[in-house]
Formats: sequence, C-alpha cells, structure tokens
Amino acid sequence: MKTFYVLFLSMIVALPLVGFSGAAVAQEGRWVTGTTASGEAVRVKIVSQPGLKYPRRAQRNGIEGFVVLSFDIDETGEVVDLRVADSNPRLVFDKVATRYLKKWRFSPPAIDGAPVYVGDISLRIPFRLE
Repeated sequence: MKTFYVLFLSMIVALPLVGFSGAAVAQEGRWVTGTTASGEAVRVKIVSQPGLKYPRRAQRNGIEGFVVLSFDIDETGEVVDLRVADSNPRLVFDKVATRYLKKWRFSPPAIDGAPVYVGDISLRIPFRLE
C-alpha cells in the first residue's frame, strides 16, 4: 500500500511537468498526397489544422501511440470515407484521431483548374507525451 501511495504522489507531482506533442505530421509538410480515379498523384493543401487534445485517460496512464487514418477528399475539399487503417495501442486513440481529422480543412483538389476527387490518402497521427 505504501508503494502505491508513493507512486500515486509521484504521478501527481510529475504530471504538470509532463507535456505532450499533439501535432500530427502531415506528409510532405502542409500537404497530403493521394491519387485520382485515373491514377494521377495529387497533392492537397492543408488549409487549417486545429490543436489535438490528448485523451485524459491515456495521459493519466502514460500511454503513447499512433493512429494511421486513411481517407479521401472530395471535389469541395471535404474529408470522406474516413477510416482507421492502423493504431497502436488499438482503440485508445482512434476516436480522438478521427474527430481531430474531421476538423481539418483542405483546399479543394484540382488538376488543370478542374476539381477532382482524391483517394488513397494516408496520414499517421502520433500521440507522444513529452
């Protein structure tokens, strides 16, 4: 019991000193890359990317991980067909990551000035305590 009490107090004292990195790293800087129906590679500009809130339970328990999201972007720049391709640990960060990506804004993808649907976009969102 004494050990538990000491560990509990240590966590309370150390928790304000521990930060976290909630920044998702977009592929190739502020762009994501996907393909059109014809197979042509297209870069789609990220217009806005809000802050990521680290899940409290994961932060309290010192859990780190990542989520890989796969999605498409339609001709208006909206995220469609969002799905979790991989995550570690499973189901810990999935909901937070999908909500986070739904808040992103993208410039409508276009080729030669014509709007296009872009698929096969994959993005890894790391969850790290610092």
